[in-house]
Amino acid sequence: MKKYFNKNILMVILFLTTFTIFFLQMDVTKADGGTYYVSSVNGNDKNNGSADSPWKTIQKAAGSVKAGDTVVVRGGTYKEKVTMKTSGTSNDYITFKNYEGETPIIDGSGQSASDDDSTNALILINNQSYIKVVGFSVTNYVVSNQSVPAGIRVTGASKNVEIRNCKVYGIKTTYSGSNQDRNAHAIAIYGSNSNSAIDGLVIDNCEVYNCVLGQSESIALNGNVTNFKVTNNKVHDNDNIGIDFIGYEGTASSNDYVRSGICSGNQVWNISSAKNKTYTDLCADGIYVDGGADIVIENNKVWASDIGIETASEHKNKATDKVTVRNNLVYNCGLYGISMGGSGDTNGKATNIKIYNNTAYNNSVNMNIQKYCQYSSNVIKNNIFYQGTAFEGTKTSIVISNNVTSNPKFVNPGVDFHLQADSAAINAGVNDSDIGSVDLDGNTRIQGGTVDCGCYEKQ
Repeated sequence: MKKYFNKNILMVILFLTTFTIFFLQMDVTKADGGTYYVSSVNGNDKNNGSADSPWKTIQKAAGSVKAGDTVVVRGGTYKEKVTMKTSGTSNDYITFKNYEGETPIIDGSGQSASDDDSTNALILINNQSYIKVVGFSVTNYVVSNQSVPAGIRVTGASKNVEIRNCKVYGIKTTYSGSNQDRNAHAIAIYGSNSNSAIDGLVIDNCEVYNCVLGQSESIALNGNVTNFKVTNNKVHDNDNIGIDFIGYEGTASSNDYVRSGICSGNQVWNISSAKNKTYTDLCADGIYVDGGADIVIENNKVWASDIGIETASEHKNKATDKVTVRNNLVYNCGLYGISMGGSGDTNGKATNIKIYNNTAYNNSVNMNIQKYCQYSSNVIKNNIFYQGTAFEGTKTSIVISNNVTSNPKFVNPGVDFHLQADSAAINAGVNDSDIGSVDLDGNTRIQGGTVDCGCYEKQ
């Protein structure tokens, strides 16, 4: 009888233990996937962060959440800087997003700048990973000293960071000293860890505009950065480069170049250094690869800028390498539509550059070939170069064929760049493997057996 009693007690204890562990696990699972709220209107950082009891500052949330959590930020103005304190995991991202139908504005008015440029940002992600930032406006960070402000900055060895549906504008430098010290970024991605790259970055469907950048860029990827996607963004009305992929500036002590990524579906316009006090000439690119490698630039539209798309290296003995520029529309640019090579004796090389099926229209020079790109690995095929000088520079050693430079018969020149039925560009290209699978509209690239020239395939 005694043994029987002890056996039953043991079974009860085991059951209760299993039951308790199960619910503890359930509770942990719930905690790992919590949703918290922030409201600048009725929040308090002493609250618990629930929908009915929201926190007041985004920074309070950034310092409180853990892997799997979501922070929903109500519309309103948040005059603060936000530094991400925690990483998510591959299965449990940390997400900061706008409340549906509302726009939270992170406003830098009155925010001071640090002496350490790597921390000067309204949103800072430094050595943190698996984080999503979605649906914010980031604005009004104006610095009057030599510091370099940024709207959003990702640094160190951060991995799998996604920046989506954000607007970044009004990021400015007003420094009155040396022109060379007037710099600012809207979105700055700086891979500063030479042993561990910023990997898996996504910048998608953002808008960047009305920034005063000095010698810096609107969206910059610099240093040890790999496996990225910069897609579907609108970048316009800034006084220096729109989208830039940079190498060899000393951002990382080794592996110091951006590589293995895609720049696709972006619209870039009104990018010009005309009013930029740090320059005396027109030199701002819409999209620029300066020392990057293994990058595909496709299905973008660039117009009304100094230079549309450029592949070059500004550093002697260093190369911009293995870049494919295809199915882009570039028009009404004041200096060059498409350009490759080094611009001077102190600059580097451009190698393995593939320029296929672009439409360049009404640029002062549609295709510019600069120094240090006279290599047989560089290819220019299947493009339309019309209105303005078709080619400028030395074509020696470069593979150039099947480009249309006469009237291609656009549906509506300057407005609609699709081809009329009797266009000489139809079936005028060569079916090389580098042309891509779709045209600028997303239609199958080859219709009727042979690829058309230009960015649109006649349907």
